[in-house]
Amino acid sequence: MAVGTPVSVDLATWETIDAHALEDYPDECCGLVIEDAAGARCAHPCENIQNKLHGADPESHPRDARTAYRMDDLQVTRILDETEKAGGRMTAIYHSHIDCDAYFSEEDQAAATFFGEPAYPGVVYLVVSVVEGEIRNKKAFDWDSSQNLFVEVPLAKS
Repeated sequence: MAVGTPVSVDLATWETIDAHALEDYPDECCGLVIEDAAGARCAHPCENIQNKLHGADPESHPRDARTAYRMDDLQVTRILDETEKAGGRMTAIYHSHIDCDAYFSEEDQAAATFFGEPAYPGVVYLVVSVVEGEIRNKKAFDWDSSQNLFVEVPLAKS
């Protein structure tokens, strides 16, 4: 997808993401958006293990789940393996921001790249703002190779 091309997310996928964001509030939620072999998309909510990491080693993981997310690697691997075996692919990674705007933070940029390149080429990032328990804003971010970073791209009307 060319940078600036609107990102399309169907209503059912947004409903799953929104419900997950509200359910996990006041912690950040996180998950994957998968497209099956027929082109149908769905969200796969994942567990945010940031509180477990913070509790076990607060020095190495100073942020808790209210300000950070970390998906369980085994859960992500299982979802991606099942998706690929069925002929599908991951199209997006989503997470929420708590009591602030939807933006792509420095931490988000760092987690989404590996040696200065996208960790998951062709995958967009969706960020949902949840303020005082209500969905306030949604934004999408895609890799811009001319700037070597993820930039906001428009969301298509759905």
